[in-house]
Amino acid sequence: MNTNLRKLFYVPILHAREASENKQGGEFNAGQSAVGEMWAGITAKIEELNLPWNKTRIYQDGLPVSGKEMEIVTRLAENGSLNHLLILNLLMQGAKLEGTENMDFLMREYDLLNILLMKQAGADMSAGDPGAKAEYQAKSRGLLAQRDEFIANRIKTTLQEGEVSLVFMGVMHRLDKILEKDFPISYVIYRIPFRSVGAIYNTALK
Repeated sequence: MNTNLRKLFYVPILHAREASENKQGGEFNAGQSAVGEMWAGITAKIEELNLPWNKTRIYQDGLPVSGKEMEIVTRLAENGSLNHLLILNLLMQGAKLEGTENMDFLMREYDLLNILLMKQAGADMSAGDPGAKAEYQAKSRGLLAQRDEFIANRIKTTLQEGEVSLVFMGVMHRLDKILEKDFPISYVIYRIPFRSVGAIYNTALK
């Protein structure tokens, strides 16, 4: 199969808790605005592509191969995820949804994060636990590389000749570097170019 006939559109994204998870007071407004701005920009860029949706497969960071992909996306969209609301809209236009990640790898990442949070909670909150954070980052990087290899193989084995892939992937991933030898990659955005991105982390992730 000539992989040049298969096209890949790559969307780097930030993960953030959105409006449904922070509804108290005005403190959330900056983060909510930044998240909305980010996804409005991404949505506009995707609309400009005029992709053939009946020949487009969507791959989403954090979505496991489980047989319940549609259920997961629908639930997250109902909980206010703009990322997953966009995916639902594209599916309504004829796009296909693919399970993207290995469930075991995702559970290991979840466990690593929980261990870090428990250690941080038990430490002096003014200083945190630098050792625990460094340990988490080292293990998480190794796990992220394994996740990327799995996702890359998933895309290569499910995307058919003449089809287009639209990949939503967190900015810490290096999936594009793995796939660039197999696919012509077009970046929907090269970076997160929105002026209020800092508010996503400083406010929405509290």
